[in-house]
Amino acid sequence: MATPEAQDGAQPALKGWVDRILDTWVGPAVDWVVGGIITGLVAMVFSGVLARYIFNYSLAWSDELAGLLFVWLTLLGSVAALRRRTHMTIGFFPRLFDPRGQRAIGMYVMAAILFFLAFMVVEGVALTRVTMGDKSAVLRLPIGLYYLSLPVAGVLMVLYALRQVWTIWRGPHGWQATAESAEG
Repeated sequence: MATPEAQDGAQPALKGWVDRILDTWVGPAVDWVVGGIITGLVAMVFSGVLARYIFNYSLAWSDELAGLLFVWLTLLGSVAALRRRTHMTIGFFPRLFDPRGQRAIGMYVMAAILFFLAFMVVEGVALTRVTMGDKSAVLRLPIGLYYLSLPVAGVLMVLYALRQVWTIWRGPHGWQATAESAEG
């Protein structure tokens, strides 16, 4: 699979240890965790429905654990989408400008993303710290595990966003909103 820099036509800017870590270790690990969570969610929801409607017995733990896993799935899925640059965007707008204008728009967009992610990490750490002592109703898991997904996913997204900023800054071409810009 091509790196995100190669997909958008920009010259690979960080041919080094950062790219190797992000592309060889972090990205695939996130993908495997997301795949495992999806598998677990399907199994839990199926077993919960089977138990409730076939055996007339409710598995309260499956609902609670499914909720926790869904939170993690959502945020780690966002990491995977940011890594691949497949978030929903308005792709036609940057193409209205020359490469210099595209680069300016790209830097503005990435600055906004980094600002939001910094807020997400800081507040996620605060929420995790405050709620780690609270326990869930059925499994008695720390409620902070739900909120821990915010700083973990936020830090991972910051790493990929900073790499995109570097690519925009150093790339010879303008910036496209997505890796695969199929919009007309």
